[in-house]
Amino acid sequence: MGLIFDAGAARLYEAWYQSPEGRAMERLVRESVASLLDLQAGERVLDIGCGEGNHLHLLSRLGLDACGLDASPFMLRRAKARLGYRCRLEKGDAEDLPFQDNEFDAALLINTLEFLDRPLEALMEAGRVARRAVFIGVTNSFSWYCLCVKLRSFFRKTLFTYATPYNLWELKFFVHS
Repeated sequence: MGLIFDAGAARLYEAWYQSPEGRAMERLVRESVASLLDLQAGERVLDIGCGEGNHLHLLSRLGLDACGLDASPFMLRRAKARLGYRCRLEKGDAEDLPFQDNEFDAALLINTLEFLDRPLEALMEAGRVARRAVFIGVTNSFSWYCLCVKLRSFFRKTLFTYATPYNLWELKFFVHS
Protein backbone atom coordinates (compact mmCIF):
# COMPACT_ATOMS: atom_id res chain seq x y z
CA MET A 1 0.00 0.00 0.00
CA GLY A 2 2.80 2.45 0.76
CA LEU A 3 2.52 5.87 2.33
CA ILE A 4 -1.00 6.92 3.30
CA PHE A 5 -1.00 10.70 3.39
CA ASP A 6 -2.04 12.29 6.67
CA ALA A 7 -1.96 15.98 7.66
CA GLY A 8 1.85 15.93 8.01
CA ALA A 9 2.45 14.33 4.61
CA ALA A 10 -0.13 16.69 3.09
CA ARG A 11 1.86 19.68 4.41
CA LEU A 12 5.02 18.28 2.82
CA TYR A 13 3.14 17.74 -0.45
CA GLU A 14 1.74 21.28 -0.39
CA ALA A 15 5.22 22.72 0.24
CA TRP A 16 6.58 20.79 -2.73
CA TYR A 17 3.58 21.64 -4.92
CA GLN A 18 4.06 25.37 -4.28
CA SER A 19 7.84 25.23 -4.88
CA PRO A 20 9.30 26.31 -8.24
CA GLU A 21 10.07 22.65 -8.99
CA GLY A 22 6.54 21.55 -8.11
CA ARG A 23 4.99 24.28 -10.27
CA ALA A 24 7.29 23.32 -13.17
CA MET A 25 6.28 19.67 -12.80
CA GLU A 26 2.60 20.61 -12.84
CA ARG A 27 3.03 22.68 -16.02
CA LEU A 28 4.67 19.68 -17.64
CA VAL A 29 1.85 17.39 -16.47
CA ARG A 30 -0.83 19.77 -17.82
CA GLU A 31 0.85 19.91 -21.23
CA SER A 32 1.61 16.19 -21.37
CA VAL A 33 -1.79 14.88 -20.34
CA ALA A 34 -3.60 17.00 -22.92
CA SER A 35 -1.22 16.29 -25.81
CA LEU A 36 -0.11 12.70 -25.22
CA LEU A 37 -3.42 11.11 -24.29
CA ASP A 38 -5.54 12.88 -26.91
CA LEU A 39 -8.64 12.54 -24.73
CA GLN A 40 -12.00 13.77 -25.92
CA ALA A 41 -14.61 15.53 -23.80
CA GLY A 42 -16.79 13.03 -21.98
CA GLU A 43 -14.24 10.22 -21.93
CA ARG A 44 -13.78 8.48 -18.59
CA VAL A 45 -10.44 8.95 -16.82
CA LEU A 46 -9.21 7.53 -13.51
CA ASP A 47 -6.61 9.43 -11.47
CA ILE A 48 -4.96 6.80 -9.25
CA GLY A 49 -3.49 8.42 -6.16
CA CYS A 50 -5.51 11.57 -6.75
CA GLY A 51 -4.55 13.20 -3.45
CA GLU A 52 -6.31 16.50 -2.96
CA GLY A 53 -7.51 16.59 -6.55
CA ASN A 54 -5.04 18.80 -8.41
CA HIS A 55 -5.08 16.61 -11.52
CA LEU A 56 -8.80 15.93 -11.21
CA HIS A 57 -9.34 19.67 -11.42
CA LEU A 58 -7.37 19.71 -14.69
CA LEU A 59 -9.24 16.70 -16.10
CA SER A 60 -12.58 18.24 -15.19
CA ARG A 61 -11.65 21.50 -16.93
CA LEU A 62 -10.82 19.47 -20.06
CA GLY A 63 -14.43 18.20 -20.05
CA LEU A 64 -13.51 14.67 -19.04
CA ASP A 65 -15.58 12.39 -16.82
CA ALA A 66 -12.94 12.15 -14.09
CA CYS A 67 -12.80 9.78 -11.14
CA GLY A 68 -10.19 9.90 -8.41
CA LEU A 69 -8.96 7.11 -6.17
CA ASP A 70 -6.81 7.50 -3.09
CA ALA A 71 -6.02 5.37 -0.03
CA SER A 72 -6.05 8.42 2.26
CA PRO A 73 -9.39 9.49 3.73
CA PHE A 74 -7.69 12.77 4.72
CA MET A 75 -6.71 13.59 1.12
CA LEU A 76 -10.10 12.51 -0.22
CA ARG A 77 -11.80 14.95 2.18
CA ARG A 78 -9.54 17.70 0.85
CA ALA A 79 -10.36 16.73 -2.74
CA LYS A 80 -14.09 16.73 -1.95
CA ALA A 81 -13.84 20.20 -0.39
CA ARG A 82 -11.99 21.45 -3.47
CA LEU A 83 -14.00 19.76 -6.22
CA GLY A 84 -17.47 19.30 -4.75
CA TYR A 85 -19.45 16.94 -6.96
CA ARG A 86 -17.54 17.60 -10.20
CA CYS A 87 -15.63 14.31 -9.88
CA ARG A 88 -16.36 10.92 -8.38
CA LEU A 89 -14.01 10.08 -5.52
CA GLU A 90 -13.29 6.57 -4.23
CA LYS A 91 -11.21 5.25 -1.35
CA GLY A 92 -9.05 2.32 -2.33
CA ASP A 93 -5.64 0.88 -3.02
CA ALA A 94 -3.79 1.36 -6.29
CA GLU A 95 -2.73 -2.29 -6.15
CA ASP A 96 -6.34 -3.55 -5.97
CA LEU A 97 -8.62 -1.16 -7.84
CA PRO A 98 -12.36 -1.42 -7.08
CA PHE A 99 -13.35 -1.02 -10.74
CA GLN A 100 -14.36 -3.27 -13.64
CA ASP A 101 -12.05 -4.24 -16.49
CA ASN A 102 -11.88 -1.48 -19.14
CA GLU A 103 -14.16 0.79 -17.10
CA PHE A 104 -12.11 3.87 -18.05
CA ASP A 105 -10.69 5.16 -21.30
CA ALA A 106 -7.45 6.08 -19.54
CA ALA A 107 -5.80 5.84 -16.13
CA LEU A 108 -3.22 8.23 -14.70
CA LEU A 109 -0.55 7.57 -12.07
CA ILE A 110 1.15 10.92 -11.52
CA ASN A 111 3.68 10.90 -8.69
CA THR A 112 1.91 7.86 -7.29
CA LEU A 113 4.25 4.94 -7.97
CA GLU A 114 6.95 6.57 -5.86
CA PHE A 115 4.83 6.11 -2.72
CA LEU A 116 3.68 2.50 -3.25
CA ASP A 117 5.12 -0.71 -1.85
CA ARG A 118 4.03 -2.72 -4.91
CA PRO A 119 4.28 -0.48 -8.00
CA LEU A 120 4.15 -3.35 -10.49
CA GLU A 121 0.78 -4.48 -9.13
CA ALA A 122 -0.51 -0.91 -9.39
CA LEU A 123 0.57 -0.71 -13.03
CA MET A 124 -1.10 -4.04 -13.80
CA GLU A 125 -4.31 -2.82 -12.16
CA ALA A 126 -4.18 0.46 -14.11
CA GLY A 127 -3.80 -1.52 -17.34
CA ARG A 128 -6.75 -3.70 -16.37
CA VAL A 129 -9.18 -0.82 -15.79
CA ALA A 130 -7.98 1.40 -18.67
CA ARG A 131 -9.34 0.57 -22.10
CA ARG A 132 -6.96 2.73 -24.12
CA ALA A 133 -4.03 4.27 -22.21
CA VAL A 134 -2.12 4.47 -18.94
CA PHE A 135 -0.22 7.70 -18.26
CA ILE A 136 2.72 7.37 -15.86
CA GLY A 137 4.43 10.41 -14.38
CA VAL A 138 7.32 9.84 -11.97
CA THR A 139 10.30 11.71 -10.61
CA ASN A 140 13.37 10.54 -12.53
CA SER A 141 15.82 8.92 -10.12
CA PHE A 142 18.73 9.95 -12.39
CA SER A 143 17.82 13.63 -12.47
CA TRP A 144 19.89 16.31 -10.77
CA TYR A 145 16.74 17.49 -9.03
CA CYS A 146 16.11 14.07 -7.52
CA LEU A 147 19.69 13.81 -6.28
CA CYS A 148 19.46 17.24 -4.60
CA VAL A 149 16.12 16.44 -3.00
CA LYS A 150 17.35 13.09 -1.69
CA LEU A 151 20.41 14.81 -0.18
CA ARG A 152 18.20 17.44 1.46
CA SER A 153 16.00 14.72 2.92
CA PHE A 154 18.95 13.50 5.02
CA PHE A 155 18.86 16.80 6.92
CA ARG A 156 15.14 17.56 7.05
CA LYS A 157 11.93 15.80 6.15
CA THR A 158 10.65 16.42 2.65
CA LEU A 159 8.01 14.64 0.66
CA PHE A 160 10.76 12.64 -1.01
CA THR A 161 11.93 11.25 2.33
CA TYR A 162 9.09 8.75 1.82
CA ALA A 163 9.44 8.29 -1.96
CA THR A 164 11.19 5.81 -4.21
CA PRO A 165 11.93 7.60 -7.48
CA TYR A 166 12.21 5.59 -10.70
CA ASN A 167 14.03 5.88 -13.99
CA LEU A 168 13.12 4.93 -17.53
CA TRP A 169 14.78 1.51 -17.35
CA GLU A 170 12.91 0.57 -14.19
CA LEU A 171 9.60 1.65 -15.74
CA LYS A 172 10.36 -0.38 -18.88
CA PHE A 173 11.06 -3.38 -16.68
CA PHE A 174 7.70 -2.92 -14.95
CA VAL A 175 5.87 -2.61 -18.26
CA HIS A 176 7.50 -5.73 -19.68
CA SER A 177 7.02 -7.83 -16.53
